[in-house]
Amino acid sequence: MSRSNYRTFFLFIAFTIAAAVLWFLFRYNNTYEEYVEVAIEWNNVPVDVELSDSARNVKVPIKIKSSGFRLLWLHYEDMMVPLDFKAMVKTNKGNLVFNPELARTAIDRALGDGVDILEVEANPITMAYQQFASKELPLEKDFKINFEGSYKEYGASSFDVEQVKITGNDELIKELKVLKVKIDDFTVGDSLVSKTIILNALYPDLKIDPAEVTYTVRAAEMTEGSFKIPVTVNNRPVDGTVKVIPDMVTVIFISKLVDYDSIDKTDFKVTVDIDDLQNDEATVVPVLTYDNEKINTARVQPQFVQILVIQ
Repeated sequence: MSRSNYRTFFLFIAFTIAAAVLWFLFRYNNTYEEYVEVAIEWNNVPVDVELSDSARNVKVPIKIKSSGFRLLWLHYEDMMVPLDFKAMVKTNKGNLVFNPELARTAIDRALGDGVDILEVEANPITMAYQQFASKELPLEKDFKINFEGSYKEYGASSFDVEQVKITGNDELIKELKVLKVKIDDFTVGDSLVSKTIILNALYPDLKIDPAEVTYTVRAAEMTEGSFKIPVTVNNRPVDGTVKVIPDMVTVIFISKLVDYDSIDKTDFKVTVDIDDLQNDEATVVPVLTYDNEKINTARVQPQFVQILVIQ
């Protein structure tokens, strides 16, 4: 083949390719109407509802208008529309009913710009499901907490929720009165320790909402101190003498180590009240009071004192 023939052949090929590209661009740049299906992805399904396979994989026929390029792309990607189950699905005489027309805005948003929805399947879809027994239960701690060194619990340790909603076998649900949270014992050596617990791992036969809880332990380095405090007698008789044995008691207190120096004996008061004596009773429990928020706990030694009233 001569050089001129080669040139003619390649010009023909180039012209053919250019014509094909122009035809493709012209054709797919036009606007078309077409019926397609969008798949629904359910979010926020109640824990006591188990959807059938058909209900989990609902597909909604819609008619759309868009460019050929956009339609071509839609055929190559899964059109998945996330919907809030509780917002979109209604209960009608025990049936779960989904009206696709109510989801038009959400579908339009999921398809994005350049696609106009002309029609949405108008017939409501009844979805098959199974509903399980469900109830709310309080959480009960079933593990021990050990404290390292001088650390002790400070304030209340607790779960971040008081109760959870459980769903499952009717008989099992009926038997449970509390949901015991059993994990390995652990040691605390810091002022704040949080443990995240996956409840579904502890109870695989149940659906639990929330499925994850946190147990928080508040601790502090604590120390113990003591003071000798005189016993104050209230309501002394005007015509007699009162003798308290012993008249000085030891107050033992516990506080944070950093707060120890901010506590002194004037923070405490130990009293007995003559009016509280019954008949010839001579032994009473002294009342300890204190007004310092830095004091964690306090107690009196000895626990009892004797009262002698001499007329």
